[in-house]
Amino acid sequence: MDVIRSITIVLMVLLVSSATFVSSATFVSGAKELEGRRVLMVIAPDGYKEEELSVPRGIFLELGAKVDVASTHRGIARSMSGHEETKVNLSLDDVNISGYDAIVIVGGAGSMHYLWNNSKLIAMVRTAYAANRTVAAICLSPVVLARAGILKGRECTAYPTAKDEMIKNGCRYTGGDVVVSGNIVTARGPECAADFAIDVSNVMMGVEPVASPASAQNPETRGYCVPAVLLAFSLALVLFLLHHRRRR
Repeated sequence: MDVIRSITIVLMVLLVSSATFVSSATFVSGAKELEGRRVLMVIAPDGYKEEELSVPRGIFLELGAKVDVASTHRGIARSMSGHEETKVNLSLDDVNISGYDAIVIVGGAGSMHYLWNNSKLIAMVRTAYAANRTVAAICLSPVVLARAGILKGRECTAYPTAKDEMIKNGCRYTGGDVVVSGNIVTARGPECAADFAIDVSNVMMGVEPVASPASAQNPETRGYCVPAVLLAFSLALVLFLLHHRRRR
């Protein structure tokens, strides 16, 4: 019974340690770290991806940032699925990017039609990058950053259908979930929206990204490497204790 009790305690400690590591490595803390910061989120007027707007915006607001949403013109923007609408009070012509700490470009099919070649947005991206602001894009919208010329020679990611466009503009496409390169953050798609927002927040705060280059390039491994090691160690310990018990 003593051996079994010891095994149980060890496993509980390892599981708690694993959960704590994943939490600390993936999420910023619950304080208002972005208090006083301003984030500009840009969406297509038609065909933006809902989760890529709502999830990051929710995280930025929770962390205390002020979030504005802009598009090519004011009015009602419609989501890609048609199930969501967003009231847009700012057009790109209204925006003074120097007043923002980050620009975050939402993806979706509409990005290709309305944002990829938008000269105002491309100029805005270049200005933000030159001023060392955080510049971020998800899904199909990293193409805007690529066409702005700020991703040449840098690692990046985007939705797979945009891969050729990214490479054509000199990017080192990894296909990972989220890639942080200096003050630039790119993400693959809506399934990465939360991690994307967290990395954008960390870059704004000057926090170094926790994912290694290997895990950033292999989506399945991100956030699981250390827990896997802990699990393997715990199993090895269980086998050792059971073997020791039999010998006694």
